[in-house]
Amino acid sequence: MVRLFLILFAMTLHLHAGYLIRYGDTVHVTMKEDKEVKFSGEVSTTGFVTLPYYGPIQVSGLTEESACVKIKIDLERTLYQKATVSLVVVKRAVGYVYVYGAVGNDVNDDGPGKVEIPADKGEIRALQALAEVGGLSKWAAPNLAYILTVENGSFKKQKLALEEAYKNIGGNQDLILKPDDIIVVPSLSDGKVAPGSVQVMVAGKVEKPGVVFFEPGEPPSLIRAILKAGNFNKFADKSKVRLVRFQNGQSKIHNVDVEKLLRQGELIRDLKLVSGDLIVIDESWY
Repeated sequence: MVRLFLILFAMTLHLHAGYLIRYGDTVHVTMKEDKEVKFSGEVSTTGFVTLPYYGPIQVSGLTEESACVKIKIDLERTLYQKATVSLVVVKRAVGYVYVYGAVGNDVNDDGPGKVEIPADKGEIRALQALAEVGGLSKWAAPNLAYILTVENGSFKKQKLALEEAYKNIGGNQDLILKPDDIIVVPSLSDGKVAPGSVQVMVAGKVEKPGVVFFEPGEPPSLIRAILKAGNFNKFADKSKVRLVRFQNGQSKIHNVDVEKLLRQGELIRDLKLVSGDLIVIDESWY
């Protein structure tokens, strides 16, 4: 029994050793020298935890060990001669990847939305995510598929060679996805995401993040898309909404103060959307 416990304990340590903290994770932070310096709760959308006397410290993208070192250095540089810090991930956030475009069996579907990643794995293969949403539709152009990933606040586009991936499921071309990655499968209709319609992605602090679908003739706009995604939730930063547009292999970001547009009734300045646009709503600290 003791031997079994030691094996399980070692496996747990190994599991946590390489895990990178992400927003939504529940963490517990303490400092040995000052019991008032502590934090228990979720990592914010922007990747921060907030400590008394110091303020926000970014921990997303770090392991538990490296986060402890970072917090220690920050505290000793500004407030304390010595800071012995402990950070433990108490509960991992449920992760999602998003799939949209020419997928699923019903071409008029308003979008498959998101696919949950098992918390104990933290990743999922591209073909598994596609299978979860019903696979490719008859409109799909698999040779145009790509994946969007977030790196240091910017968006990176990576080709997804679906035809090669299907030849060797689980192989090198069946790419591994992390939470918040987005699979885009354009259609045969001139490479657009959906024929005869506008389909965009809304991510972050809305009630129903995922795919938003505009029927032909329906005005596709930023504020309409947010409303279609269930509107802002209580944690949303309405003043710094990001519209990310991908053109010619590059991304261009438009920052929009939606709160101001709504407050002043300047809806005439609402931005027009095109298929493939990504709307990101971050968390407000206040």
